[in-house]
Amino acid sequence: MVKRFDWLLVYLLFSIGVMAQSGGKQYNSYKGLVMAGYQGWFNTPGDGSGRGWHHYNGRNGFRPGSCSVDLWPEVSEYKKLYKTEFSFADGKPAYVFSSHDESTVDVHFRWMKEYGLDGVFMQRFITEIRNESGLKHFNKVLNSAMKSANKYERAICVMYDLSGMQPGEERLLLKDIAEISERYSLKDHAKNPSYLYHNGKPLVTVWGVGFNDNRRYGLKEVAHIIDGLKSQGFSVMLGVPTQWRVLEGDTEPDPRLHELIRKCDIMMPWFVGRYNETTYPKYQKLVEEDIQWAKKNQVDYAPLVFPGFSWGNLKGKDHNSFIPRNKGSFLWTQLTGAIRAGAEMIYVAMFDEIDEGTAIFKCAQKVPVGKSTFVPIEEGVESDHYLKLVGEAAKILRKEKAIAYNTKLNPAGPNPFIRHMYTADPSAHVWKDGRLYVYASHDIAPPRGCDLMDRYHVFSTDDMINWTDHGEILSSEQVPWGRKEGGFMWAPDCAYRNGTYYFYFPHPSETDWNDSWKIGVATSNKPAEGFKVQGYIEGMDPMIDPCVFVDDDGQAYIYNGGGGICKGGKLKDNMIELDGTMRTMEGLVDFHEATWIHKHNGKYYLSYSDNHDDGEKHNRMCYAISDSPLGPWEYKGIYMEPTDSYTNHGSIVEFKGQWYSFYHNSALSGQDWLRSICVDKLYYNPDGTIKMVKQTK
Repeated sequence: MVKRFDWLLVYLLFSIGVMAQSGGKQYNSYKGLVMAGYQGWFNTPGDGSGRGWHHYNGRNGFRPGSCSVDLWPEVSEYKKLYKTEFSFADGKPAYVFSSHDESTVDVHFRWMKEYGLDGVFMQRFITEIRNESGLKHFNKVLNSAMKSANKYERAICVMYDLSGMQPGEERLLLKDIAEISERYSLKDHAKNPSYLYHNGKPLVTVWGVGFNDNRRYGLKEVAHIIDGLKSQGFSVMLGVPTQWRVLEGDTEPDPRLHELIRKCDIMMPWFVGRYNETTYPKYQKLVEEDIQWAKKNQVDYAPLVFPGFSWGNLKGKDHNSFIPRNKGSFLWTQLTGAIRAGAEMIYVAMFDEIDEGTAIFKCAQKVPVGKSTFVPIEEGVESDHYLKLVGEAAKILRKEKAIAYNTKLNPAGPNPFIRHMYTADPSAHVWKDGRLYVYASHDIAPPRGCDLMDRYHVFSTDDMINWTDHGEILSSEQVPWGRKEGGFMWAPDCAYRNGTYYFYFPHPSETDWNDSWKIGVATSNKPAEGFKVQGYIEGMDPMIDPCVFVDDDGQAYIYNGGGGICKGGKLKDNMIELDGTMRTMEGLVDFHEATWIHKHNGKYYLSYSDNHDDGEKHNRMCYAISDSPLGPWEYKGIYMEPTDSYTNHGSIVEFKGQWYSFYHNSALSGQDWLRSICVDKLYYNPDGTIKMVKQTK
């Protein structure tokens, strides 16, 4: 029978953990959150700060021809506004907000709650807080933010930007956070439930570590900061350059950086300006590789995304490194790419950064005209579009919603047909909605064998050209009886019966994985989302590659195999218990793994991979035929020669009158354990035997 678990008890315990005694939402981990950087850097004359135009202004103040902002805020919801010298095409004056006003911060946090952004990192610039006016302003903004964070139940965390820091000012930072901690009860989570904790301690972020741009401070000062924060009882997130892992490019080549990262709880690399939508794919692979390094070194990882970039007014048009937003497509590509790469948390740069064009808050489509040129929000896009995108991404990150990603197959070069991630072991089915669905395992970069595979994705099509990635449906972390180290989510399968989809997957329960395989079952009322683990099927040998076949009469059969053995048996109507014992499938020749059952013209076909290995070519796909789903089987030979991968694993399905053979190869990566799923047409001879499948690329 299937082992069941008291999910109600788990839910109650979790609920107690996230709610403070005061009733406010308590943030105990960055995991599962999408958060943004918050500058709060904008001052105006008359806002009470005494700083005049600040962070809006250029060399000659804030007026046409002299400003630093490229985006213009959409200001219809602010209680206090400040008139500028800029005007619109109709001659009306343009207004802006001040971050110094508590009402401004309140509006921003209200937007976060309305659109589903989980919270923000409040930036404190060392170059500002070293001065009295800057310290007073940022203290005022932080005070407003602490109030609004708890009012709207948003996560909040202090972030120090070290840019411009002088040696010795690390002591200023440690003194400042100690004062903040006491002022806002950061160590008492019940009193300040919105303050973000991680690994059981209040989190503090330190940004600007390891860059090779000739900063006055170095790793020595940063080590002092990290040690000081740890001694004060904080967890630490470290902001590092893009190429931190290989110590090249924007990173100083000092291996001590890795030592500092290992001392911290979370790391966040800086990606702003590094790529556009066209060049992004290689950075998605970089994120996957970063995540694996972080897991190996027991540090959490927060990838950064940004909506676009522009600093024409700040740097001058000749120096503008403009990166188009593409109506949110660029941001969405990064958000979904980070989630596909395995991100557990995401950092968005930035919430309110309008002078580098990275703001996600409400910006104007109608902008001032004149000597300064501003970047409007695109036609056809509302001012809140980017807030909506990050809110949707937060739902997907927490698996509250499925992800969708469309890719058009090139008929001239159709394989692999999934190219934005590495996939293997395709299990293809056509369900009642008429679409073809492929359930696949997921190879993780960089390659290290198949032990890193720890999640499943679902892809679907209705024309074999346009494919949708519905996103991750299950990971090793969701398997309560599973191996504590994770990984080992190998070839799956899916079946449908009486309104329920049953997803079958192998996963070991012990560190010594080879003899502890169990066939798990997850169920959903939808084919590509909402799967919940029900447990595992008792009575099956510890083998892999589950295959479930439902015959025309409704009887379901399950198979698994490995190590030269293939077994099959009946399932009860509940699809999660064996009806009798499993038995060995007789008549197969050189069976290795990858059992698949399909039916054609009244005959049952069992296909599988063999043990062929001549040093250069490896698994071939073979098949046998029977008059019964449990054999005995008559071996018929090979229907697919080896691919360029060490392994192969396939499925055979009919879709809209055409039979197809699904399999995987290593054409995209050139590496055995970074595979990609493929499909080609399959044909039968008049006697029912299968013609050799021609592999296309």
